[in-house]
Amino acid sequence: MKLRDRQKRVSNDIKQEDTKAGINLIDTPSSMFKESSACSFNIKQEDTKNDSSLLQQDDRFEEGKDYFYRCDICKTRMPNLKSVLQHRNSTHNIKLSSGRIIKDINTEPDMHDPNFYCRSCKVIYKDRDKYRYHLRHVHFMDLKKIPKRKSPRSTIVPDPDDPSLHCRACDSTYAHRSSYRQHCRYKHGMISVKFGAVRSKSDGIADTYCKICDMRLGSKQSYRYHLFSIHKIDWRPMHSKPKNMMPDVDDPNFYCCACVTTLGSKTSFKTHLKLKHSIYLSAPKETCIEPDTDDPNNNCRACEKNYASKAIYWMHLRLVHHMALPP
Repeated sequence: MKLRDRQKRVSNDIKQEDTKAGINLIDTPSSMFKESSACSFNIKQEDTKNDSSLLQQDDRFEEGKDYFYRCDICKTRMPNLKSVLQHRNSTHNIKLSSGRIIKDINTEPDMHDPNFYCRSCKVIYKDRDKYRYHLRHVHFMDLKKIPKRKSPRSTIVPDPDDPSLHCRACDSTYAHRSSYRQHCRYKHGMISVKFGAVRSKSDGIADTYCKICDMRLGSKQSYRYHLFSIHKIDWRPMHSKPKNMMPDVDDPNFYCCACVTTLGSKTSFKTHLKLKHSIYLSAPKETCIEPDTDDPNNNCRACEKNYASKAIYWMHLRLVHHMALPP
C-alpha cells in the first residue's frame, strides 16, 4: 500500500509540473509573440532584399565594357588577346595557327564599329553577325548579348538619304548604302528622293506590304515566300513571260526580250540562250535533214560537224536537235 501511494504521488507531481508549464506558456503576454513574429518577419524581408540585389548584380562584365577575353577551352578570363594565346600555348599546347588573320595583336577591335571593320585584322565584314562571330572565335572575346531590336515606331520614319545609314525607326545602322535603302523601301515603304522616279523591276514587286496581314516584309524574297506559304499565291505564273516570245539571237546588245535581261558579254548571252531557251547558235535555223544517231564517225549531217566520241555526239543530238535517245 505504501508503495502504491508513493507512485501516485510521484505521478501527480509530474502531471502538475507539465500542466503548470503549459499554463505558463498560455499565459505568456502576447507582446512576446508579437516581438518574435516581428523578428521572423524582419529576417524574411532581409533575405528577400539580398536575393533581389544578387539577381541585379552582373559581375561578368566590367563597368563601361561590353566584352572581356577568355580561353574558349577552360573559360578562364584573361586581360587581353595576347595573354589568351600564350595561355592556350602553355596550358593547352595549342599554337597560333597560320590561318589566323590577326595583323596587329596589340590593337583591340571596336565591337560597336558601324562598318563592321576589325582594325586589328584590317578586314571589313558583311554584317554584324559575321563580325561578332569573328570577334568571338578569332579574338576570343566574350561579348555582351545584344538586346532584341525594337519594333519600328509608327510615328518615326527613316530617311533613305541619311549619310550615316542609320534607321532611326529601328535604331540600327547599316554597313552599305544599298542594303540601307533596301531596308527603308521594303521595311518602311520609304523610297529615296533621288531615286524615286526609277521604275520598278520586271518582277512587278514595287512594295512588300501585305494588306491582308497588315505587315511589311523585309525583302522581295520573303514577300514572295509569304504570299506562297500563307496565302497560297504563287507569284511566278502571275508575272511569267509570254511563252511565244523568243529572244533575238543576233541582238547586238545581248538583250533577251523574253527574260527582259541584258547579258554582259556575247559568251554569257550564248550560255543564257542555251540554258534558258535551249537555243544553240551552232545549229542550223531550218533544215529537213535528220541526223543519223548511229553514224560511225559521229558526224551530224544536219550541222555538218564531227564529234570526238559517241557520248558527246549523242549529247549534241539531245540538246540541239531535241532527240530522245536512250541513256
